[in-house]
Amino acid sequence: MHWVETEVNVDEHVIIPEFPPGQTEYDEFVKDYIGNIHLTPLPKCRPLWAFHFINYNTSKARATMVINMHHSLGDGTSLMSLLLCCVTRVDDPNLPVTFPSFTSPPHKTIPYYSWVSTEFIYYMFQRIFVPLLVLWYTVSDLITNFLRIILMEDSKLPFRGPPGVEMLPKVMSSVTFLMEDVKKIKNSVGGTVNDVVMGVIFYGFQRYLEISVSHGEMLGVTKEMAKSRVTGIVCMNTRELSGLKDIKDMLKFNSRAPWGNHFGMLQIPMPVANAESPLDFVRRAKQIIDRKKMSLEVFLTRRILCSIGRRASASGIYNTLANTTLALSNMIGPTEKIALNQIPVKSISFSVSGIPQTLLLTVVSYMGSVRLEVIGTKGYVNSDTLAKCFTECFEEMKEATKGL
Repeated sequence: MHWVETEVNVDEHVIIPEFPPGQTEYDEFVKDYIGNIHLTPLPKCRPLWAFHFINYNTSKARATMVINMHHSLGDGTSLMSLLLCCVTRVDDPNLPVTFPSFTSPPHKTIPYYSWVSTEFIYYMFQRIFVPLLVLWYTVSDLITNFLRIILMEDSKLPFRGPPGVEMLPKVMSSVTFLMEDVKKIKNSVGGTVNDVVMGVIFYGFQRYLEISVSHGEMLGVTKEMAKSRVTGIVCMNTRELSGLKDIKDMLKFNSRAPWGNHFGMLQIPMPVANAESPLDFVRRAKQIIDRKKMSLEVFLTRRILCSIGRRASASGIYNTLANTTLALSNMIGPTEKIALNQIPVKSISFSVSGIPQTLLLTVVSYMGSVRLEVIGTKGYVNSDTLAKCFTECFEEMKEATKGL
């Protein structure tokens, strides 16, 4: 398989649906329409992309635009960078679109005369013991990944669904958090924004399991829940330079942030046991993520998959997803309000179709808020209930910070 230059008929790639007239709001129509896009493959007889302009009012916006692109065109970082090169800032179109900045702590050097001090001992500990720890964690995670591909899978909880679950209808729901509130929680536990979002997911997911059990949807699972193996697959950008870059820079030869698919899959164990405080879930998330940061699992797994051939690589990725419970992916968005062709954009979200799992969670930061999208398989995951759980758990975390 290879790319071939071809003529593009734009009319074949622009779709404007029509719904029954007379409705005040078209939320359910739009939800069902986007759900159908998940199940409809792009025609392979023409370039693998399409724009859907849904010109109907919903409770969230006056209109909705859906960009449907095949993953072979690029990963989320590539496609988000492509989208954002087409937009302008609402406050001043002449200024560039900006994104949240991430700064690393300054490197601390040890003076030559402090060789008998505590700082020197700690410095030597980092130089000698930490590399050994990284090696151990990497080998351990690689073995786990290999077992996950061939035989080890998560517990058979009822909402995981049967083989071929990727072809079943999806239902989408969302919840939005203010970045200001996220940062308050972050500062209270000494973590990061990602730690807080993962903590909310941990807490909300456990709350959802408890509700499902109490409503009789998962009878017989209560005693086994604490022993269950539940794993989330987190997609990570593996480029040398993180964040979104200009398209021209991404397309350069030997770019440090190249265009295409440059991501790895990180396996995160989902805690399902109770915690004393809502903030304990954030602390637990920070502990797990900090541990994963000390492993080269993602980068080495990607290199291995790239070296074994396209079919074997695709099979390995599919089996990894099929043997786990849910997938998570996040993207950073602009800090200011943007406009597309002078039309203001109220919110941004994204999804991935064809995943052999019943639950996908995606996160996008935009204009001082964080949007968490819940994409659940109809009949197995109640997306609205899960989104409500995330909202309630986030509010509890906010309340917990007031006593600190």
